[in-house]
Amino acid sequence: MNSKLYNVTIPIPKDMLQHIKICFDRVPNSDSSVEGHKRNLFLQKNKRLNYQQLLRIKNWFDYFDGNEESAPFILNGESKMKDWVNQTIDSLRNNVDSQENVQNNYMPDDVRKELGDDLFNGLGWLKDVGQPSQQHKSEADNYKVNEDLKRINDLIKKII
Repeated sequence: MNSKLYNVTIPIPKDMLQHIKICFDRVPNSDSSVEGHKRNLFLQKNKRLNYQQLLRIKNWFDYFDGNEESAPFILNGESKMKDWVNQTIDSLRNNVDSQENVQNNYMPDDVRKELGDDLFNGLGWLKDVGQPSQQHKSEADNYKVNEDLKRINDLIKKII
């Protein structure tokens, strides 16, 4: 489950960025030797995190046993950052679970086996349906069939 989330980039909401900036300003004597100083500056500058960075922040908060008024806790974003990180990780994991659930439980086996990788390579056996096999078909018929195939393709992609 988590492997599907590696390198997923998550933008940090504006209100969280403002909170991080306020936290940085609350520790006036902070320098790079204070735990959380570099992370705070990094978050302010990049305005996004990947999944692995979220996990590292979660791990830091999970194992922090100091005072919530200490400089490291404040620089790391306090409880507001901790809650946001936990909610974001839970949301990402739930989305992966939902996608896997739909794929495994609601996608018919015969469709998965028959189409397989061909689904994304022109619909496999359906790719030739738009080509008239007889000369008496008009260009309008081709257009209608091609439009129907596009709609079918879009629907299948939404299902998957």
